Amino acid sequence: MEITRQTFGNIPVSSQIAFYVLAVVATAVCVYGFYRRFQLWQRGTGAWGWRDLWRRSKPRWQRLLKDGLLQYRVRGRGFASRAHGLLFAGFVVLFIGTTLLSIDHAAEMISPSLRFHRGLYYQIYEFTMDAFGVLFLIGCGMFAWRRWRLPSSVGHTRSDWLVIALLIAVGVTGFLLEALRILWWQPSLAAVLCSPVGFLVAQGFSAMSLESARAAHFVMWWIHVLLVFTFIALIPFTRLMHLVTGALNLFFVARTELGTLAPISLEQVEETGRIGVSDITHLTKQQLLSLDACMECGRCQDACPATATHKPLSPKVVV
Repeated sequence: MEITRQTFGNIPVSSQIAFYVLAVVATAVCVYGFYRRFQLWQRGTGAWGWRDLWRRSKPRWQRLLKDGLLQYRVRGRGFASRAHGLLFAGFVVLFIGTTLLSIDHAAEMISPSLRFHRGLYYQIYEFTMDAFGVLFLIGCGMFAWRRWRLPSSVGHTRSDWLVIALLIAVGVTGFLLEALRILWWQPSLAAVLCSPVGFLVAQGFSAMSLESARAAHFVMWWIHVLLVFTFIALIPFTRLMHLVTGALNLFFVARTELGTLAPISLEQVEETGRIGVSDITHLTKQQLLSLDACMECGRCQDACPATATHKPLSPKVVV
């Protein structure tokens, strides 16, 4: 038996069509949510500075790679840094893996000979996805523990628990789906051993008949799919928005110096009749984007001298 698996194994054509319809709907909701945020950013002053972006694109890409992809910005925070690193690494690898699976499926529809999700590649792929799926769940668990303890400097909204629960549910149902697939597909030993987590979970369902495994797999597939699409749709309406706005903010910020304030001249005060900010239109477009990129992690409050002396001032709350 070839070492591989079917992309839509045990899933009827009607469910596959519904899958793509829901994928379009979830993506449309996500895009609409970010479009609303973009309209809000547009109310700010100034321009995005596309020419400056092109002129200084190299340091911007470097910052995006260093602080975004390699996570330099969140290092040195102990437990929080480790949790963020595990969740981020797991999320990125699982996203790449899902993308590769979609590419393989599209290639197979063009020609079966173009299919690459098999053999040694399949074994490496499955083992990698299992390993990083575990890291992803560990990271989620660490964040849940941190939310339970909730340090005073960390921001909190009711939707935060929804996000954590959703991420954990996606990871858990993914492994359950893998275990049920092993039961009904009954692949070769070489194909099973490259999915160690799925294999171990499958032992808990070993008494299940083949038909029951097929039915349970179909139900679990739909649960997993609905959870994933809910996750996609909720991105611009929860802290998950940071996935996009954080990267955009790293790229659009022209300077890298922290804590630098632009001076206000007397001429500016006389011309505008104001000092500071009292309305959303007094902020720049990039500043509004930066506000949406904020995760309320509390680092600004932890480093504030006034807060350290127990003064009733929180820069996080001010922001």
